[in-house]
Amino acid sequence: AAPPTPCTMARLALVPMVAMLAMAAFTCALTEEQRKTTQRLTALKSASAQHSRLSAHSTFGPHGKRKILGVSSHLIAAAGPQAKGCSMTMTIVQIVNNVAGAGILTLAAGMAAGVGWIPAIIICLTLGTISGFTFYLIGAACEMTGETSFKGLWSRTLGARSAWVVDGCIALMCLSCAIIYSGILGDVFKALLQLAGVKPSAMLRSATIITLTACVLTPLSLLKDLSALSFTSALGCVAILYTAAFVVTRALDGSYAPPSALLESLAPSRTPSFTKSSISRLDARALVLVSNLGLAFIAHYNAPAFYEALERRSVRRFGKAVGVAFAILTLLYTAMMGFGYLTFGDNAASNLLLNYAENDKLAVVGRLATGASILFGYPLAMVGLRNSLSGMCASLSTEPALPKTLKTALGAAAEESARVPLIVGLLTLITAIACTVEDIGVVVGVSGALLGAAIVYTFPPLIYGKARGASTPKPIYALVPLGVFLGGLGTYMTLKGA
Repeated sequence: AAPPTPCTMARLALVPMVAMLAMAAFTCALTEEQRKTTQRLTALKSASAQHSRLSAHSTFGPHGKRKILGVSSHLIAAAGPQAKGCSMTMTIVQIVNNVAGAGILTLAAGMAAGVGWIPAIIICLTLGTISGFTFYLIGAACEMTGETSFKGLWSRTLGARSAWVVDGCIALMCLSCAIIYSGILGDVFKALLQLAGVKPSAMLRSATIITLTACVLTPLSLLKDLSALSFTSALGCVAILYTAAFVVTRALDGSYAPPSALLESLAPSRTPSFTKSSISRLDARALVLVSNLGLAFIAHYNAPAFYEALERRSVRRFGKAVGVAFAILTLLYTAMMGFGYLTFGDNAASNLLLNYAENDKLAVVGRLATGASILFGYPLAMVGLRNSLSGMCASLSTEPALPKTLKTALGAAAEESARVPLIVGLLTLITAIACTVEDIGVVVGVSGALLGAAIVYTFPPLIYGKARGASTPKPIYALVPLGVFLGGLGTYMTLKGA
């Protein structure tokens, strides 16, 4: 079946476009709110002292994870809890900015795996609704328990001895994101170097990643004071909005429809193809899209910080803020998925920026914005990775069941003296994986399936159920087997497709 016409998609896109314009307006106010938040952080430190034992190695920052375009960017800054007094509007802005990230670049490829238009849109809307609901459940559990961090919430409801699971999940998330960011840096700067006249080479991508890691990422990641990089949050949001705008523009202006000079410059594997395009097709390959969305919607470990920061907070007000934020995210993701697929069809790449011609002026600006956002935001990912690993090691070092030698080693790894060798070792591992795995879709799919299943679908209903007790509605627990099902099969289908 032929794909919908650009005119049809333009009409369908009116609501997502309005949502993106709203995001742009929200972003204008974000920087000022962040400045005010920073000023209030000192006053909050004493209030968080009662949680110091559980969150001594917490990685939750003033705005949760710092988002940059490159994945669903899940960057977590270790700077303390959010400041209190955020208005409803600013809470919505911060949730959207916290969640939206580079997972947005993979959605068209998820649809290209073999999902029809109607099922793809339904999947995006359904998972967006479920993700928003489970985000809300975490806030409701905070109200019932009085906890203000995800780790504290886990300890209160599921047991302190297993609280290391929180740090473990965040560590895996940050590790996955860092690998994806390194891969995108390689893709983006390879295209820019070739546009500048560098001769194409099979090793150019790997050489670019290694050079950037050695000369830029390592020095930045070893910095102890990252306050100068706080602008990356707004930069990432601007990069996302610009990318969405140029993807929609190229889908509607016919730049990649024959005859076209831009189209002629593309490799055959990147040119538009619609042989598998369908209105209603749905099979097991839809799980690839489900996995990509799983990573794109993750931010639930930061829900307690948002709830604690909400002005005149209540479960009802938090529910409204979460509902609006996830509605914006869902519409944005649906638009990016649809317009990306409308342009390139079955050949949409897992990093959509790879599909656009190297000399496409709009794409060049998009690559520059993406590259700058990732370069300066990357150290925040390393902070989250290092702190979550240290927190997990510190927690496990007191576990009675472990051998004494192992506990001593874990305790040593959590010490400040291990900071530099740990960061260098992690960067070496990340760089090796990013150079070996050229398709970021594999990392996005596997991490989205496994971590999305755990953090989005499984943990929230269990925590909420424990907090509420016997009065918990039974249907909420149905999300647990759903998470297990989607996680297992999503991982299998992602690896099979790769």
